Amino acid sequence: MKQFYRKHLAHSVAILMLSSVSADIWAEDERVALPTITLEADAEPQSFANGHLAKTAQLTALGDKDVIDTPFSVTTYTSKMIEDQQSSTLAAVLKNDPSIRISTNQGHFNENFQVRGFVLHNDDVALNGLYGMGPTSRLPTEFLQSITVLKGPNALVGGMSPTGNVGAVLIANMKRADQDLNHIGMSFDGDSYYKSHFDFARRFGGNDQFGVRVNAVYADGEHIIDNMQDRLALGSIAADYRGEKLKLNFDAYSIRENRDGGSPAMVSFANINQIISAPKSSSNYFSHLKGWTNSQFAGVNAEYQFTPELKAFAGAGYVEKEYAGHMFGTRMILTDTQGNATSQYYSTRSKEHNVSSNVGVEGKFNTGVIQHTLGLRADYLTRKYNQHKAAGVTPFNTNLYQPSQGGSMPAPPVVVPYKDDKFVSYTLTDQISMLNDKLQFILGARYQEMDTRVLTNKTQYKESKLSPSLAVVIKPWGENSSLYASYVEGLSAGTTINNPKDANDGVTFAPYQTKQYEIGAKYQQGSWLNTFAIYQIEKPDTATDKTYRDPKNSEIIQITTDGKETRSRGVEWTASGEIYQGLNLLLNAAYTDTKITRSPASQATEGNTQFGTPKFAFGIGLDYQLPFVDGLNVNTRVSHVDSQYINDNNDVTLPSFTIVDVGARYKTRLGGVETSFMANIDNVANKKYWEGMFNPNYALIGAERTYKVGVSFDF
Repeated sequence: MKQFYRKHLAHSVAILMLSSVSADIWAEDERVALPTITLEADAEPQSFANGHLAKTAQLTALGDKDVIDTPFSVTTYTSKMIEDQQSSTLAAVLKNDPSIRISTNQGHFNENFQVRGFVLHNDDVALNGLYGMGPTSRLPTEFLQSITVLKGPNALVGGMSPTGNVGAVLIANMKRADQDLNHIGMSFDGDSYYKSHFDFARRFGGNDQFGVRVNAVYADGEHIIDNMQDRLALGSIAADYRGEKLKLNFDAYSIRENRDGGSPAMVSFANINQIISAPKSSSNYFSHLKGWTNSQFAGVNAEYQFTPELKAFAGAGYVEKEYAGHMFGTRMILTDTQGNATSQYYSTRSKEHNVSSNVGVEGKFNTGVIQHTLGLRADYLTRKYNQHKAAGVTPFNTNLYQPSQGGSMPAPPVVVPYKDDKFVSYTLTDQISMLNDKLQFILGARYQEMDTRVLTNKTQYKESKLSPSLAVVIKPWGENSSLYASYVEGLSAGTTINNPKDANDGVTFAPYQTKQYEIGAKYQQGSWLNTFAIYQIEKPDTATDKTYRDPKNSEIIQITTDGKETRSRGVEWTASGEIYQGLNLLLNAAYTDTKITRSPASQATEGNTQFGTPKFAFGIGLDYQLPFVDGLNVNTRVSHVDSQYINDNNDVTLPSFTIVDVGARYKTRLGGVETSFMANIDNVANKKYWEGMFNPNYALIGAERTYKVGVSFDF
């Protein structure tokens, strides 16, 4: 531990010396006469919620659209929110909306989500508009400019995601060199987890047509779980050229994460069929665990504006990513109500190579008094990956309240070629506007081709589907309010059954087309943005009947069939704005009713609520700039999640919970350097609770009270 503090004290001193030198340079620059800048008092805001939410969203096939003109429920979180809240991963950002359930523990190597009752994996994030290009397992935020969440399925905007999940479309965009920047930050999380972050940007050339932005992050230490050691090394670069007609971007990142000595756990109640008290969340159940991830990406995209009405664009990316060790499978299976349990160490391995690209044109023209923006786009993605033939497993006994030190990491597993998937789609959109944008339509369709191959059992499946979309936006009361209605579809590849004990082993079902109907209203004025949405989603799926027995083959003990359907209906309200001078509000509230409407293989569950979907969730965030201390803001966030069933039988319920977080930040100038001090405390009351679900009957242990302090310098 002494070596740890000596090492990071040296880092801190070096950073402070750099900031001191830069302060002297800055002081000299202050003697230079600066041009006068005139601000428009009534200038239209470019963001909401004190800069935490963007006014526009980058929606791939639909281009950049103002939120008020978008006929879907969409939110774009900015890098300012990420920095102010010290959010280190995608999951930490999405915690601002409790209706988005994080279906893996805080600090887990894998980050998965549930939106509007349906699953969304980290693999389904589109980086710079390209699927399959994000890092493995989870997405760090230090190199991101924005994160856009479009709730519900949307084949028109996103196409079919790599894993076929339809909870939402997540789009993450890397930072660009919009202006010169020198940023140095460092933070401490918990007892000894230290992080340094360097962010530099420059524009150069006769007209500032060239830009480069570089981010570097190094973090190391113990946090979240007792004796769990994490290390992160991240580097990224974003270079661009902005000419009169041509725009070019080059992006790359390299991310390495190591974990040693622990992991959050998920707990099964299947054997006891009741909920017992949540344990201390810092308990370490896997003290011998080891694992690592490694991801490298490079991509380019270009846009050429032939005329003000016609442009062409293209992009391509390549990623290599791999993981090894106990990355997932951190399961505990309770055997009694005293917390005794069985568990295992689970050794995995995977290597993945993906190529993604797109090309398209967009043209604007009029037919009489009607304005059209016509877009044609093609997208391509291949995923080739090797995976462990069979994970290494070492079982051991433990206890939920008194973890044992038993077990050990298994030998590395054998890796074999596993899958080779190819997805090609073609999208045609017509964005129509008339009556000075008071009436807008979006007509579109995406034709998707999929070619999936499971190499372990030499099965191949080819299929294609057309997903149409229709949306309308009406502005009857001016530019600051809108009513909208939309119909969109989502597409998922058909499930391939890979279980010798299943009567349909080797069968691949047809692709599933999810349908969503949504109506809503939006209002913006000054700093305020309100979105109200009502929706219905119908998703087909497979179901497994585990009571089935084959009279001719005693090895067959179940049968999986399609024909299952889940319907989600809900109401959502998002509001942000300044409710009092210096006091900003960010509110999210959602009512979600997700029912299993049809299940031929398990008719007993028809009409039941889908597991892991709380009926009601809300979050209220307040940020107040204190009037008597210039530059000092205090904030709080209250999140409430309703009770939720742990399985589709609806016989056991996780209790509801409410969590309170607080924070403060102070911005000032030290020696001519813009300096920010930040402090955050999550779960102030140190509440013990079960946070949510991933698999049926498995619950996640909620995170305990955590502390994070940080300082940054901009010069």
